[in-house]
Order: sequence, then C-alpha cells, then structure tokens
Amino acid sequence: MSARRYALFAALALFIAFIAANVIANSWFRSWRLDLTENQLYSISRGTQQTLDDLTEPVQLTLYYSRDAARPVPQLQAYASRVREMLLTFQARSHGRVRFTEVNVEPFTEAEDAASENGVQAVRPYEGADPIYFGLVGANAIDDTRTIPLFDPQREAFLEYELTRLIYELENPERTRVALITSLPLDPAAAADPQLGATSQSVFATEMGRLLEVTKLGPDFTSIPADTDVLAIIHPGALSQAQLFAVDQFILRNGRAFIALDPASMQAAMSSTGFDPFNPVMPAPTSSSLGPLLDAWGVQMAPTVVLDLEGALPVSVQDPTTGQTGQAPQPLFFQVPPERLDREDLMTAWLRRGINFGLSGGLTRRTEIEGVTIVPLVRTSGRTMRLPAEQALMRPSPLDVLNMWPASGGRVENVALRISGTLPTAFPGGAPPAEDVTPGETPEPGAPAQPPAQEPQAETLRVSATPAQVVVVADTDFLADDFYVDPQSGGTAADNASFALNAIDVLGGSDALVSLRSRAPAQRSMRLLEDMERDAQRRIESRQRQLEADLQETQARLQELQARGRGSGFFAGDLGAELTPEEQAEVDRFRTREGEIRSELRGLVRDLRGDIDRLQALVIFINVWLAPLLIAGAGLFLFWRRQRRGGAGR
Repeated sequence: MSARRYALFAALALFIAFIAANVIANSWFRSWRLDLTENQLYSISRGTQQTLDDLTEPVQLTLYYSRDAARPVPQLQAYASRVREMLLTFQARSHGRVRFTEVNVEPFTEAEDAASENGVQAVRPYEGADPIYFGLVGANAIDDTRTIPLFDPQREAFLEYELTRLIYELENPERTRVALITSLPLDPAAAADPQLGATSQSVFATEMGRLLEVTKLGPDFTSIPADTDVLAIIHPGALSQAQLFAVDQFILRNGRAFIALDPASMQAAMSSTGFDPFNPVMPAPTSSSLGPLLDAWGVQMAPTVVLDLEGALPVSVQDPTTGQTGQAPQPLFFQVPPERLDREDLMTAWLRRGINFGLSGGLTRRTEIEGVTIVPLVRTSGRTMRLPAEQALMRPSPLDVLNMWPASGGRVENVALRISGTLPTAFPGGAPPAEDVTPGETPEPGAPAQPPAQEPQAETLRVSATPAQVVVVADTDFLADDFYVDPQSGGTAADNASFALNAIDVLGGSDALVSLRSRAPAQRSMRLLEDMERDAQRRIESRQRQLEADLQETQARLQELQARGRGSGFFAGDLGAELTPEEQAEVDRFRTREGEIRSELRGLVRDLRGDIDRLQALVIFINVWLAPLLIAGAGLFLFWRRQRRGGAGR
C-alpha cells in the first residue's frame, strides 16, 4: 500500500473513531460533568440529587420560551440559557426519570394557547412588543401538573430550589400536614371552610387552612400524630411535662417545627379582659415559653419586651399640651426592613416589604452546643431597649417611652432564629412520670390519681434521629391582622404572614429540599471595572463638591458687596439693576472656574471611557486572539525547527 493511500485510510479511520467516541460519550456518559466554574454553576447539590434518586415515576418538564420575542432582552436570553442548562443537568443526572423538552412559543400559535392554559404568564418588555413566555410546566405519570409561571432573572440564586421543589411536589402531590398547638383562637380548618365561619379568622389562619392540611391539637393532647410533616406551636398554653416531652420527642424524631412564642401577647391580653369566671374555658396566657426545650437547644428568651426606635411604627397620640391628635413613632411596635432579614435563607430572602412586630421578645444564644447551628433570620436595629413584659402590656405612650429611653446601650436583637443540626433531648432522664391532672383542670378532693390514657410510645430518643430544622420567633402578635392588613382594602402592607407560611412551606419539604439554600448568581461582576468606575466617580464627586464650594464662596462675596453698599441690588431681588464692576468680576470669575471644572469632569469621563475601552480590547485579545496566535506561533516554531534539522541532515 502506498504512503498516500495509507495516510488517506488513517485519516478516515481517525474521523470515524472521533464520531464514534462522541456518540458513545453522548449516550453513555451524559451525566458525567466536569464543572470548573468558581461557584459550581453547572453542578447540582446533594439535596437535588437525592430528590432525583427518590423519584419512583418519570417526570415530564416542558419549558415554554419565546425565543424570537426575547431577542431584544439580552439579560433574559442569558438567563434562559442558564435555565436550559440546569434542566439539561437535571435530565442527565436523573437516569431517565426526568424528561425535558423546550417549546418555542410564537404569537397566535397552538404553543401560545398551551402555555396560557398551563398557567405560564406572558410579559412584554415594552408597550406594543410581542409577549414573552418564559415558564415551566411539570407533569407526572398521572397527569398532575405544577407550574412555574415565570422565571425571574432576579431569582437566579433560587433557581435550583424552584426546580427541585417542583419535581418534589410532582412526586409528593399531597398537601403538607401540620399539627397546630396554640392557645389563641386560630382555627385554620374553619378558615378553609366558608360554612364554618371563615370570616372570623385572621388572614394568616385563612391562608394556612387553604394551603396546608392542619390538625389543631386539643389542650389535653398527649401525643402528636405520627404522619405530621411540620409541628406548628403558636403561643401555647401552660404545657405539662408530658406534653413538653411529646413535643421534644417529635422534634428529635421528625425534626421539623415552627415555633412562635411571646413574652407579652396583646391578643391574649385582650381576650382575657372579657373572661367569664363561670366559663370553664381558660383564657390564653399573656406569655408563652418552651423553657426546657429552648434551654436544651442553647437558646434563651427573656421575659422582657424589645423596643426598636429606628423601626418604630407611627401611631395616633394626643398632644398633652394642645390636646390635638397626631402621629408619633411607637417603639413598642416596629418594622424590621428587608435588609435586616437573612438574604440567603429561602424563608426570608424574597420578602420585600419587611415584617411588623408588636411587643416582641428577643432571642439570644445561651450556650454553644456541638452539632447545633443557630442562624439569625430577623434582626432589629441597634437602637433598642427592653421593658418588663407587665409594663409593656400597659402600652405606655410614645412620649413616655422616649422619656425613659437610655442615651446609649442599645444592641441588635434577634427576633427570629433558625436552629439546625443534631439536637439533644430536654429530658435526659427519660419520660416524665404520668400526671393525673390535665392542664387547666383542678382535681377533685379525695379523687384517686388516675394516669391519663397513653398511646403506645416509640423508643425514647436522646438526640435527633434526623437533622433538625426549627424556626423560633419571639412574637405572636405579628400574625394578627392589625399589624399588616389594611382593614379597608384587605390587602397586606407587610410580609408577616408570608414569612410564617414560607417557613412552614420550606420545613414541609423533604430533608433534601430543606437543605437547599441560595446559590451565587451566574453573572459575576468585573471587579477591575467596578474599581475603575468607583475611582472615577470618587474624583467626579470631589470636583463637584469643589464647584459647589466655589459657588458658595461667590455667593458670599456678592452678599458682602451688597452689605457694604457696593452692590447693584440685582442679587438682593432688584432684577432690573445693572451689575457693578465688582459683581461682574465675581460672576465672570465663577463662570471661568465653572467652565474649567466642567471641562475637567468631561475629561475624567472621557478617560474612564478610554480605560474601559482598553480593558475591553485586552479582554477580547486574550479570549479571542491570544490562543490562536500562541498555537500558530508554536506551529511555526516546530516547522522552523524541523526544517532546520532537515537542512542539517543534508
């Protein structure tokens, strides 16, 4: 065989081997990924992988995206690529359980009708533009569907959680089961059924009953239903040791609880004012605490009320001197703005209106416990003070509060915490002895002690059987309508209920789902460019301040001339007067100086633009031209070296 024919066959064989290798890799090794990005943008977390591994039936994901209509919006196009790549990663790592298809939605087509019918929302970047559909519809084997109506680029950090949550809900379509322990008149079951008097329930109770399957436990409960997903404790009454033990063991075994306590509950105080001594129903206590449990977890809530002056909400007060009614900030009621919420936790990251609190307590970390992590979710400003709960319930006026406010000594207080990890039991000695008195009842004299009937108990746990996730809030009044609902429109002015429902919703997911947190966005800032812009802005502001100082100096000199009687009166209000030579000289001097500074400012902006252009050219050269030039240079060097060796051999 000639060398020419051998080379031809060798090239053909290499081409066939290349095609075969790509086909085999695409078929057999699609789930193999090497992610070299700094923030691991193309990798999925362990929680997502566990959710995919737990799928028992296939899930169909359909992305509706208007490619042509989204072309004028580069940011949306970039995020669409990010969503598409994440969905392809889910499909590759699911071993065939997740099937992904994309539908290009064009106006007046069947695809647009399907997108609308499935709940995908259309947006228009500007008036008159074609609608842009950018949402996801998931379906399981029995045609249950879940929809993400619109992918928001601002929520990119939570993209993996949203996709994983949708897949989890398709695998587990049942509503989250919540066991509720409360001494307040909260009845989500009644709120969910209009025939039972939903109008008497709060907005929070109504939404809780609509979104969740809630079972309210009676005051004499001795156990918690085994099928409960999340335990919600909202201002409980005086729990017995047996009831505290039941709560302790549930949290150790299931690990999911939302707890709202209060050192001074206004709802309970108002309900107790109308207490009928002949009514056997005991009024709700004005304070609540799970002392033994919090102590075991290393958390403490003192029996005092936190006041926040910086976030104080306005209330109507009467001026003691004039008798007129006006508005004054009341530090007993305060708002925690969005910037003081945990921006990385799924429960609080996207609350944009803040949370209003009233007569709230403060949570502190009492001791460090190995394996237990405590993260503040909601924090006050540093302008705070504390009042005894009894004094706070008397509702001192804002003027009285300001008069007793200390000159210094305030600190940042934690209103809500997230406790996670391996919790220890609050009953290291085991179950407490059986009690013969039900909480709220008094035994009859001479009655024999009869232990209450108990359900068969599982093995007593001393530490968490599964990593716990517990949210503790030091206020319950924030769930009352008075603190965030407009009585006229019925709309909400703050994210009070959203925070509580978000927390229960996140806790109601699987262990894998709860472990997901926000991720870094795909778009990374150019630090060098930001430093250049920051330095230029600093110089521009410096020159602008200098120009303002020159203007003030010129005005002062003109006023001085006017005061000495050497002014024309033009700058004193006589617009018809002619300027004196001294005034004209000052005005000309300022105008000259203004022109010089403005020219200098234009030069600074021009220099910044030039620096940015040079940086852009350097980046383009490195990314586009440097590698080919290096390869070409290496090839020329090897060719020259081979030619030189060949010439030397002759």
